[in-house]
Amino acid sequence: MRKKRFNKLRFYLFCLLLAGLPLALYSQEDSTAAPAEEKAEEPADPSAETSARESLVYLQYFVKNNRVPYLKVQTKTKSEEKGFQSAPKVPVSIYLDKDSVKEALVANVITDAHGESIISLPPSLAALWNEADAHSFIANAAATKDFDATTKTTEVTIAKLELDTVTTETGRSVVAHVLKKEGTSWVPMPDIELKLTAKRYGGYLNISDEETYTTDSSGKAEGEFKPVNLPGDNGGNIELVALIDDNDMVGSMQTVMKVPWGSPLHFESRFEERSLWSRGSRAPIWLIFMASACIIGVWSVIIYLFTRIYQIRKLGVEEK
Repeated sequence: MRKKRFNKLRFYLFCLLLAGLPLALYSQEDSTAAPAEEKAEEPADPSAETSARESLVYLQYFVKNNRVPYLKVQTKTKSEEKGFQSAPKVPVSIYLDKDSVKEALVANVITDAHGESIISLPPSLAALWNEADAHSFIANAAATKDFDATTKTTEVTIAKLELDTVTTETGRSVVAHVLKKEGTSWVPMPDIELKLTAKRYGGYLNISDEETYTTDSSGKAEGEFKPVNLPGDNGGNIELVALIDDNDMVGSMQTVMKVPWGSPLHFESRFEERSLWSRGSRAPIWLIFMASACIIGVWSVIIYLFTRIYQIRKLGVEEK
């Protein structure tokens, strides 16, 4: 009897333990989740995010064929986690020589989705541009949600890049001259690195084995034109291009010259030739014959079967 009561008591205790187990587990989950919630509610420190991010403005100066120069602005951010990234929709104000002066304002722009913008020098600054031989451009980028305010200054010397050719008994050469403005005259610029190339559809082809050329004391750089039978346009013309890429003094410059040194391009149209991809009337003869033979053969069998059926039916009617 006592043993039976003892077993019942153990059974009841076991049931109580099972009933209290979910409550114990819930209380443990609550106690461990509370610190996480408190941690999530803590406000983030904006200064830490700003210090880890660096905002950059790139300002490049371009001159093509010695015409009116233009500027290219790029806004980017740099962080340890993501590296360099484009910063779109950033307001940028650009000034010539004098920072934040209305009369020296080149343009107010907002960079596009790639963080870039191209600005031409306005005619209103022509007088200020001609006053000096060298200038500085100041780009002031305003702060946005993902970009910090910053400033970039680029100094340039007014220069021009001239291109010419020389033909002798031994071959052809391309000559480039780099000149800078000094008052009302132009003087040679030595030690300027440039490329002499021929323009192609996929980029620029060097005219010789030399990758780059450097101007001498007279501002001249010369290279031999080595390509043979280079395809040109219908008249055999190709475009020679002299390039200066992001120089510290003159920026980026490009001058183009057309010369008849290529092979004329003769395009022969094969539209009227018979081929599988031509229109129906210009299909190959063998294909037309094969298709016609198939069609005639099929219809001949169908007509033959109809005539046989008609004759069988006619014989049946006569027998009746």
